[in-house]
Amino acid sequence: MRTIFRRNFIAAAGACGAVTLAAPVSYGADKTAAPFDGRKQVNPAIDNLTVVCGVNPAMITGTPSGWSMEEQNGIVDREQVEKTLNAMAMSLTKTATTDAAWQTVFRKPVHKEWSAAKAAIKVNCIAENHPRLAVVNKICIELLKRGVKAENIIIYDGIHNAASFYSAYVGKSLPGGVLVSRKFDLLGGTSKTFIPEPDKRKATCAKALAENTIDLLVDIAVNKGHSQSFGGTTLTMKNHAGTFDPKPLHTGGGMDYLIAFNKSDAIRGTTAARQQLCIIDSLWGARKGPGGPPDKRLDRLIMGTLSPVVDYQTAKNIREPLLGSTHKNIERFITEFGYRPDELPPITEVTV
Repeated sequence: MRTIFRRNFIAAAGACGAVTLAAPVSYGADKTAAPFDGRKQVNPAIDNLTVVCGVNPAMITGTPSGWSMEEQNGIVDREQVEKTLNAMAMSLTKTATTDAAWQTVFRKPVHKEWSAAKAAIKVNCIAENHPRLAVVNKICIELLKRGVKAENIIIYDGIHNAASFYSAYVGKSLPGGVLVSRKFDLLGGTSKTFIPEPDKRKATCAKALAENTIDLLVDIAVNKGHSQSFGGTTLTMKNHAGTFDPKPLHTGGGMDYLIAFNKSDAIRGTTAARQQLCIIDSLWGARKGPGGPPDKRLDRLIMGTLSPVVDYQTAKNIREPLLGSTHKNIERFITEFGYRPDELPPITEVTV
């Protein structure tokens, strides 16, 4: 394994400062809550601005004959995916072993044992390009190693029904006993929750996240394009149109709504981070979207802790140079969370 910095990536304004844990605040719960702190540290041991890109052509063993779940997963080498994710986790956490890396990434809820913790994994099930089973499986395995019970791990897409794509693989390509939700069913249905500026409304959301019964959230997206009205991408931020009602995105909410629900307590948590890890399955990439098959094999996985930073770095340093994509107003992913684009360090590329 070697770690390099791509020359065409954004130059850092300076070395990244020491990581500090901001004082716990509650934000977005109602109109009188404390001001939103976009720079609030997700993980006290990982800088919010660190994004790792793992490159490993051995993760793909051939050309898929089509884009069904069986076809797009049949030519993915699970051991190579796991090897790549392990190397990425070690780079992200600056630790020397795989176990230390994943122990650093996932943090136990303060008032619960791991055996009582509940985790949710958001996947993208629209159209033909979905997070590969090997990626989802690896996250399940690491949660199980921490002590989370299989029946407390829920894989979901509330709009495009993860059960149609992932249920058949439980006990095969996914650990036995993990749950795959039919739309929002295993998340208690939906309820309304307040989302802060720049949209500031009561929005429909997965009830278990709105009511804080899910302790850990992992966002596993794919690399696709979408409407320029919300940045030209559907990456980790857009993936939560499936945690939240996506309709306002297309009826005037646009990027304001996208940014606001990613600032919400439902996604970010209140005094402790709920969404602890963001991954973009970039084994293949699609310049356009949300439908249609991918355009190009990319042999990459991307990982970080702060969703808008992960998406911005992926757009500027992978989608634009490798897919020829364009992105409108995507700097807002950074500025709305209290950063400037010139603050971002170069993305770290780990070649496996």
